[in-house]
Amino acid sequence: MHTSVVSLRRAAAALACSAAMVSLAACNSGDTDAVGSAGGSTPSKSTEASPAAQPNGIEKLSAKEIYDSGHKTNAGAGSFREQMTRGDTKTDLLLSATECVGTVKMSKGTFQIIRKGNDVWAKPDSAIVKEFNSELGSNTLSADKWLHGTPSNPLMKGFASWCHQEQFTAPDTLDAGNKVTKGKVTTVDGQQAVPVIMTAKGESVTWYVAATGKPYYFKQDSSREDMQDMVYSDFGKPVGAQVPSGPVAEAPKE
Repeated sequence: MHTSVVSLRRAAAALACSAAMVSLAACNSGDTDAVGSAGGSTPSKSTEASPAAQPNGIEKLSAKEIYDSGHKTNAGAGSFREQMTRGDTKTDLLLSATECVGTVKMSKGTFQIIRKGNDVWAKPDSAIVKEFNSELGSNTLSADKWLHGTPSNPLMKGFASWCHQEQFTAPDTLDAGNKVTKGKVTTVDGQQAVPVIMTAKGESVTWYVAATGKPYYFKQDSSREDMQDMVYSDFGKPVGAQVPSGPVAEAPKE
């Protein structure tokens, strides 16, 4: 079956998530119930530190140092759960540098994603399949099968882009020119934290870094609905990505 490269790339582009994770005009990134169904175990929702966790002194650093330390600490954990909400888009993913398991829910539909090394599997629902097949001009995709490919395939690259695994290989840092401030130690979701705040044109985004135990970056709050809100938890918990059960079809290449 022949599919035009242009149509395939258009379909992939419509699916892909922007890689931006910081800016006030950032990215959108499923379902909290679907992590386990995509091949991994479902983690707890707690972001709280252990009751025995001691103050780590992160509040003594500059706002930029707190931000950078939080992202570096997350990367050092080796894995975590990332939940993102942006408007009508939600994700729930277990991540490491080489694995990704979970669900992405968008206005156009929902898909499950598994990445294990250089192998990527995705299972889009009927709504996404209908839209993609219309774009491709053929019944190339099926909601009854997992798609398999590698990140070099345009379509699978689009699915895998939601995993943001660069958070482990190249944790984000703030440019020196970014205007950020730090707030006082506060309690967020039961966790003592230091807020780092960026404001621009009346909008704001706040990153929270744990002030006890390891200084994990565990939450982001944004002032606009079209900007992402983030929750990170289950640091160091194995992702456990597995080859999916059920029918599998190779993703179209052209």
